[in-house]
Amino acid sequence: MFRTTSGAQPTLKSVLQTNSTYYQPMIEKCDITISKWTIDASLSFNATNSTYFHPMIDAICSMGLGYKGPNYYRVRGHLLNKWVEDVKKLVNDFRSIWWKIGSLMADGWTDYSR
Repeated sequence: MFRTTSGAQPTLKSVLQTNSTYYQPMIEKCDITISKWTIDASLSFNATNSTYFHPMIDAICSMGLGYKGPNYYRVRGHLLNKWVEDVKKLVNDFRSIWWKIGSLMADGWTDYSR
């Protein structure tokens, strides 16, 4: 037997929807904080279109309260080196098939007007 009648309480789905009026002040606070950081760091607003932006937000959220992001030295040192190694591994994966399909090429800037 149900303890409450259908419709007497909001559904779990409706409570957890980020569009609900309950979450709007928290969403606004997060959005303002992110926009302040973007502006303060002189980042392009296009940075929010990066394929890494939302995974970054998800990773931070999964850490929970108290997570402190990496400092300047960690980003420019260890984490940059790790990223370079990951890219080298990716290129090496393709290197083995270059003889079949060709090589990786990038069309760079050809002059100051382009």
